[in-house]
Amino acid sequence: MAYSQTFGQDLDSYKWKNRLLLFVAQHINDNALSANLNAFTKEQKKLTDRDLVLFAMSPKKVYNQDNSKSNLNAELIYKQLKLAPDFEGVLLIGKDGGIKLTKAYPLTPEVVFDKIDGMPMRQSEMRSRKD
Repeated sequence: MAYSQTFGQDLDSYKWKNRLLLFVAQHINDNALSANLNAFTKEQKKLTDRDLVLFAMSPKKVYNQDNSKSNLNAELIYKQLKLAPDFEGVLLIGKDGGIKLTKAYPLTPEVVFDKIDGMPMRQSEMRSRKD
């Protein structure tokens, strides 16, 4: 699934470079969203090692990991991912643009890291970094 088909032009620059983790809630200041996002931001070295970029998203807005407003179109993402308007949880998008994980809150970083580390592309990355 290509980003251009799934998200529009906004995420094209991430394809084949980054994995994306979208923290979704009705309101950006939602307690479950904040708690889960904070758990992941404490693992910055592991995020960087896995080329993982975090976003917080509500039905109307998307924010970068540093809480700055993103130029991503939340309404388009909801529509094209066929997210229910009341969905709250985490979406993991692979480097190929495919949805790799959809989970309700709470979600620990270990679950996501294990999922990523089990992917063939990630295993290849780990082998090539050892060389």
